[in-house]
Amino acid sequence: MYLQEILEVAVGLVFVWLVVSLAAMQFQEWIANLFKWRAKGLEGAIRSMLGGEQEGRALTDLLYQHPLIAGLSSSSHKKPSYIPANKFALVLFDIVMTAGTEVLPVYHALEDVKAQVASISNPDQKRMATEDFEALLATAKQIARTQLGDAAVDSLKMQIQNFGEKNPDLKPSIELALSNIDSYYQKLIEEQRKMPTAEQDKDLTLHQLRLGLLAMDSVYPNAKKALSTLLTGVEEYVKEGEQALATGRKNVETWFNDSMDRLSGWYKRRAQLVAFLIGLVLALLLNVDTINVTISLWREPTLRQVIVAQADTYIQQYEETPSPTETPVPGAANETPAIGAPTQKAVDPAKAIADLKEKLTVLNIPFGWTLTPFDTGGKQCTLIPTNDTQIFGLSSKNELGEPVCKYISNFPRDWPSGLSKLFGLLMTGAAAAQGAPFWFDILKKLINVRSTGPNPAEKPAG
Repeated sequence: MYLQEILEVAVGLVFVWLVVSLAAMQFQEWIANLFKWRAKGLEGAIRSMLGGEQEGRALTDLLYQHPLIAGLSSSSHKKPSYIPANKFALVLFDIVMTAGTEVLPVYHALEDVKAQVASISNPDQKRMATEDFEALLATAKQIARTQLGDAAVDSLKMQIQNFGEKNPDLKPSIELALSNIDSYYQKLIEEQRKMPTAEQDKDLTLHQLRLGLLAMDSVYPNAKKALSTLLTGVEEYVKEGEQALATGRKNVETWFNDSMDRLSGWYKRRAQLVAFLIGLVLALLLNVDTINVTISLWREPTLRQVIVAQADTYIQQYEETPSPTETPVPGAANETPAIGAPTQKAVDPAKAIADLKEKLTVLNIPFGWTLTPFDTGGKQCTLIPTNDTQIFGLSSKNELGEPVCKYISNFPRDWPSGLSKLFGLLMTGAAAAQGAPFWFDILKKLINVRSTGPNPAEKPAG
C-alpha cells in the first residue's frame, strides 16, 4: 500500500547521503593533499620493497632523484603521489645497471676506515690520510668504469695495503675491508668473464643487470635478493623470440603493482574511517540528522516529490560515462584514489561547506541549528557556565549591534530525543564513509525501479 511512498523516501534519503558524501570526500581529498598522505605512503611502500627503513631509504632516494621519477612531480620540492609501473621498472633497472660502474661497494667496505681517518687528531697526519683515502676511491672509480681485470684489482689492493702501512692504527680495519673488496671484485670478474658479446646474445643487457646486482650485494642485499629472484630463470621460460629482459621488466612491474594493490587496500580502509569522521563533523555542524530527514520525507509528500525530481535530473545529468579528459561531479571528489593512481585536485574546504549548505537548502530538507534570542535575566552568556552568575548560551549581536544571548531552540531537550539525534547524526556519518560512488549507483537503481511503475500522483482519476 505504501510501496511507492517508501521508495520515494529511500530515493530522497540516498540523494541526501550522496550530497553529504561528496562534501566529505572533498574534505578528505583536501586533507590528504595537505598532509601528503599518498606521496608519503607511496614512498614508504617503495622503501619497504627495496630493503626496509635503513637500506631501502638510500635506494629509494636514488630512485626519486632519477629524472624520469623527478619529472612526475610538479615541483622539485615535492615527491610524486603516482608512479607508473613501467617507469618504476625502467628506473630501477637503470640504477642496477649503473651500480657496477660506481664506487659505492668499495666505499661501503671502507666506511670504518673513513670514520677512523676523520678521528685522527694530528692535523698533518689527518690531511695526508684523507688525501690517500680519496686517491683510493679515485682508483676504484677508474677500475669500475673500465674493463675489469686481475691486474687492475691487484693494483687497487696494493694501494690499499700501502695505505695501511702508512697508517698502522688503521691496519685492522683496512685488512677487513681489503678482504671484502677482494671477494667483491673476484665475483664481479668471474661474472664478467661469462658475459657474452652483443653478437652472441641478444640479452646482453640482462647480463649487465647481473653485474649490477653483484655490485649491490654488499650495500643493498635485500633489494638485490628480491630482484635476483624476479630475474632468476627468465631465459629458460621466455617464449621463442621474446627477450628475457622484457620478461624480467614485466616481473618487476607486476611486483610493483602487487605492492601498490596491498597499500591501496590499507589506504582505502583508513580513508573510509576519515570519511566517517568528516561526515560526522559535517552532520553535527549542519545538523543533518538522518532520522529527522526520514520523518520529514515521510510526512511531506510535496518535499518527497521535489527531491525525487531533483534526484532524477541529477542522475540523467551524470549517468553517461565521462571521457578520459573529463570527470563529472559524481567522480570528482567522491572517489578515494588509491596509492599509485592519479589523483584529483582537492576542493577548498570553505567552498565545500558552502556548496553543501547550498545543495541542502535547494533540497528543502530540514537541517541546521536554530538560534533564538532569550532573556538572560542579567546573567552572563557563556558556552561553559562555571557559577550561578553565568548561563549557557551563544553570545551574538542583533541588527542594531547590541549584544544578545541565543540558545539552540531545536537542540534535544530530553534523553529520548537526544539519543535519536545522536543516532541520526551517526547514520549520516556512516553514510558519508561509504563514498559518493556507492550512493550514486544505488540512487540510479532506485530511480530505475521507480520508473518501472507510474507515480500515484500521476495516475488518472477514476
